Amino acid sequence: MSKLGVTRPTFYFETHGEVNTHKTIELALERADELEIRKIVVASETGLTALEALRVFTDHQVIVVSSAAGTKVEGSIIGDLKIGIPDKEILDKLKQKGAEIIRGTDPFWGLGAHTEIIDTGKLGMMFFKVICSGLHVCMTAVLEATDTGLLERGEEVVALSGSFVGLDTSIVASATNSVDFFEDFELLEIICKPRKPRYSWPINQVDWKGDLEKYRKFTVE
Repeated sequence: MSKLGVTRPTFYFETHGEVNTHKTIELALERADELEIRKIVVASETGLTALEALRVFTDHQVIVVSSAAGTKVEGSIIGDLKIGIPDKEILDKLKQKGAEIIRGTDPFWGLGAHTEIIDTGKLGMMFFKVICSGLHVCMTAVLEATDTGLLERGEEVVALSGSFVGLDTSIVASATNSVDFFEDFELLEIICKPRKPRYSWPINQVDWKGDLEKYRKFTVE
């Protein structure tokens, strides 16, 4: 460490996907403890990843952020997938383990999301995905947690997210409300991310790797 600053490592995964979940949690825990950060934000669409995180973050306050209840991801390799933690048993387990749960709409996902109009929200999403799709999800999860009152403005937090399902991205950020994102949000550190920012959709399991079988129960019949 010099008077000018400090060198911090960023871990780069060779592929996107669920296969990186445990390593992402390990790296995030290590950095959170180094910085004495007690609040952890985990983006989780089915709740399975959040349960994995809760097994490790036993001395932290875990905030689980998911999509709005009743929503779905369309056209995945295993079909349309129900998201927003649709399984009541998983939701109850998360609550029993002390997690705070947020199910809501991405603040960048406005009314024009399904149109060809490029608004500031879409522009922001497109820019973040130049770095990696998980960065966009980490940021929006922190914004939602702040809007809900579970994070205070200016509070440093560790956030984890992934590409489709599982975890492969983690950051340190300074929390702010979604309406003040462009003025006040601070991305302080990138703990880990996939080296390549983009993956194919529907996923082809070449640049995305992981176990999809455990997610089949969330497919829309």
